[in-house]
Formats: sequence, structure tokens, C-alpha cells
Amino acid sequence: MLLMLQIVATMQMFIEAFILTGGPGVNNNTLSVVDLIYIYAFSMSGSSNYNSASALGVVLMLVLGAFSGAYLWLSRDRG
Repeated sequence: MLLMLQIVATMQMFIEAFILTGGPGVNNNTLSVVDLIYIYAFSMSGSSNYNSASALGVVLMLVLGAFSGAYLWLSRDRG
């Protein structure tokens, strides 16, 4: 269970990289999926792309949901 929570938390890393580097960092070194969603939704000067940000959010949710479901199914009590 702890492994699943750690992977979900790692995939959602945003605050740390955003505060320390002020965005995606030098040459996009700290760019994560959540950071990309933020850039699409809010940081594109005047041409925000809410559709792409929403789609990326749904894809992230589906990937994390599939991983969590698979992990819970594989670690179930078989007795």
C-alpha cells in the first residue's frame, strides 16, 4: 500500500519543482505531467489551451487509477 501511495505522490509532483525553479526549470529539466497541465491551462500568455490541459488531467487520472487498481488486485489476500 505504501508503494502505491508513493508512486501516486511522485506522479503528482508539482509544488516542489514549481517553487524551487519558478516553473519547468532550466531547459525543462523539472517538467512533470502536472507542470505541463499547469502550463497548458494558465501560463500560455493569452492562448491558454484548456482542452489539452483537461485531456492531460484525465489521462493522468486514468493512468494512476489503472496502476492503483492493478497494484491492489495483485496484492489482494488470496486466502
